[in-house]
Amino acid sequence: MIQVMLDLETMSVSSNAAIASIGAVKFTEEDGIIDKFYRTVDLRTCKAVGLHICPNTIDWWSKQSPEARKALTIDNISLTQALDEFTEWYGDKKIPVWGNGAGFDNVIMENAYHAIKAPRPWTGFYDRCYRTVKNLITIEPDVRDGTHHNALDDAIFQTNHLLKILRSK
Repeated sequence: MIQVMLDLETMSVSSNAAIASIGAVKFTEEDGIIDKFYRTVDLRTCKAVGLHICPNTIDWWSKQSPEARKALTIDNISLTQALDEFTEWYGDKKIPVWGNGAGFDNVIMENAYHAIKAPRPWTGFYDRCYRTVKNLITIEPDVRDGTHHNALDDAIFQTNHLLKILRSK
């Protein structure tokens, strides 16, 4: 069964946070990662539809690695374009979507779709929480590759850890 791991980099921790980047991977338990998605978002377009930008989060970003910060500035597109492209990439409305926190990635994406007056491509029935699983079944992740706080690198890391947990059962 195909599933999706979603990771967002945002400019707030509220449920209506402005999205700076969207990283996602499709995976199966048998084959591992089979497809990747990454887009960076022009924050002006988030602000234009009322998404939240928090000064404390901006300050937090100023203390992150240069690589993580630079990744947010390359090839920015509008929020609407990023969400439309994600919807097309996602495809079938019956693919489970994992986020890192029951109230974070999936909820923020849902609110971003709402802000642009578009339906999110999955129903709430397919929401999954990676953070819950990793705290219930404590298996150490492998050594991390990639840049911390790069949405695609984080999605890949989280997927590989989730797969390690799922394959251990």
